[in-house]
Amino acid sequence: MSGPADLADRLAAIIQQRATNAQMPSLGLSVGLAIPPYEEGVSKRDRAREALAGKSARELAEVARRMGVHLGDYALEEVGLALLEEGTAPITEITRRDVAKCFGDDLCGEQDVVALIGRLFPIQNVAAEFFSGRSLAHDIEQHMVRNPGDWDAEFLFEQIGALKCSRDRFGRLLEAALHPLGRRGRHQIELVEALNRVLRRDGYVLSIVNEESGYPIYQLQPLGRGPTGSPKNLIFASNGPKPEIGFSDAINNDIVILSNASSCLVYDRPIRRDGLLWSELVEWWRSIQGVGADDAARALGLRLRASLASDAERNLFDTYFKLYRPKLADALPAIIPQVYLHYDPAVVKLLRHRQGLPRQRMDFLLLLPNNQRVVIEVDGAQHFSRDGEPSLSAYAEMVTADRDLRLAGYEIYRFGSNELVGAGAPLVIENFFKRLWALHKSAPST
Repeated sequence: MSGPADLADRLAAIIQQRATNAQMPSLGLSVGLAIPPYEEGVSKRDRAREALAGKSARELAEVARRMGVHLGDYALEEVGLALLEEGTAPITEITRRDVAKCFGDDLCGEQDVVALIGRLFPIQNVAAEFFSGRSLAHDIEQHMVRNPGDWDAEFLFEQIGALKCSRDRFGRLLEAALHPLGRRGRHQIELVEALNRVLRRDGYVLSIVNEESGYPIYQLQPLGRGPTGSPKNLIFASNGPKPEIGFSDAINNDIVILSNASSCLVYDRPIRRDGLLWSELVEWWRSIQGVGADDAARALGLRLRASLASDAERNLFDTYFKLYRPKLADALPAIIPQVYLHYDPAVVKLLRHRQGLPRQRMDFLLLLPNNQRVVIEVDGAQHFSRDGEPSLSAYAEMVTADRDLRLAGYEIYRFGSNELVGAGAPLVIENFFKRLWALHKSAPST
């Protein structure tokens, strides 16, 4: 694959082969493409090419990745992932071999090694040896289950392609191998410590992002990028009194809104390593409202917009969708307004000698791939004044909260409200997002 045009041709050919005229729009939506409806005399390939026309290299890579997942096409998914990872730090073959040595001959612990590897690599469809008639899955079963110790993890990595696959797939392999279904307690912790000593050489680390039955769940993350842990409960789009929140199950972090529930939304679905997409937010809204996808997108957009308090915030929100919804379709990252970050529970009112947290909610949040979280704030006079007068204490509270967020791994970008109104505002917003996508190489390019 020598360039974007070649990848677009390959994608068009796959769409032509794998979908009927009637199926093409549905396939397109599942991978972030708006394929035009059937028209007499227009071929399937031409319709696919029209949908792909004008896409950047990174947009095409994301389509390839998603199409590979959707169709179970390992090679196509790897093409997309390799392009998406260009310009980011790799995990070298040397490091991957040393990682394998940490596992020795026990990659999966108590888990079924054939099933685990089969979820990530096409071992059922790959021959163990040329003309042998045996699948690679058969040989893994033979040498790692029936005769444990025949193959160690390094040799397995060679056979399945883990020494050269995308970093994303390699990370998912490590995460699956460390799942507490396979190993728990001291053995799991000591293994992670050994792996992290190796992975840090390439700028990565396995961090705890969740737990299951009291045992940690790990995820591969870049060192120094993004907060530790994964987002769980998103409380957002507040358009009324602050909701009072308690825990129905504090161990599992299951929340319940005790009062003012109608003034906010709560997204409680798992958030993938690729961040949160607008299409996923719409699907969540559709499922709870029981309406069609188009109606759900429209209604959700209106509900989110109703939570915005100024023309500047509304202009940023509207311009974001106007610029990028047609280009990115279902791959558009969700821009989430009025998100409660540090929720100050009502019970704090009963505690002495403690003040509420200085920042209750942020104006906008983007959850991007690799656990990258971007906060966008639109500053009016209230951010640096009180009672109409300049206030150093108000400004100090703002910058203190910013420091805390940055030290926790968030990125913060501030706009003066006057930047986002008037004839020049759309260009300001477009230039900002262009540079943001360029900075976050794993985010969509426009």
